[in-house]
Amino acid sequence: MKHEETLIFLEQAAEGLSIQVGYDDLKKGEVNTHGGAFVLKGLKRILIHKHLSPREKAETLAEILLDMGRGEGMVISEDVISRAEAVLGSAVPKAAEKTAHEPHAS
Repeated sequence: MKHEETLIFLEQAAEGLSIQVGYDDLKKGEVNTHGGAFVLKGLKRILIHKHLSPREKAETLAEILLDMGRGEGMVISEDVISRAEAVLGSAVPKAAEKTAHEPHAS
């Protein structure tokens, strides 16, 4: 799947989770990030640097959605998870590293 198509899919998935995705210049002044998630007036938002390539935008959105699913307990469909991990390529090892240090229930 092309990165543009993946980006559209992930944007629609975020919208389905009531998360607004927007694009702005995030590399000006003291701000220097590919993107991030925040809550503004009770609404969840993801803001991504508008000058990234479609591939970088898709990777950034995928990473943020996966983090929100893990950190906030947000229910994300298996299809969204698998496409997000596919665009990241190495998302599974990163997730394994994060959980490897968490205590396991005995």
